[in-house]
Amino acid sequence: MNESEDRDREGVFVTLAHFARSLEAEMARELLANNGIDAVLQGASSVWLEPLVEPGGFSKIQLLVPEDELERARQLYDAFFGAERQALRALENDEEVDD
Repeated sequence: MNESEDRDREGVFVTLAHFARSLEAEMARELLANNGIDAVLQGASSVWLEPLVEPGGFSKIQLLVPEDELERARQLYDAFFGAERQALRALENDEEVDD
């Protein structure tokens, strides 16, 4: 990539994650901000007002990060929230076994 393309890519934000709840989205944004990543939320108007879930299960709340920091942001996000996702999967698997 040449210098001109580098400048064009500056300021480009990409979606790291979707959230159903504003509070969870804000926790993830704060985690990244505390680690030097300029993360922003799109679609969250208030911690107290939850957005409607769109068809297909997606929320309007998106966690956006600079494209050039996506990999680092994904590593931080997975390290912090990965254990929670694994616990939820384990619960789902236990429920399936019990049926």
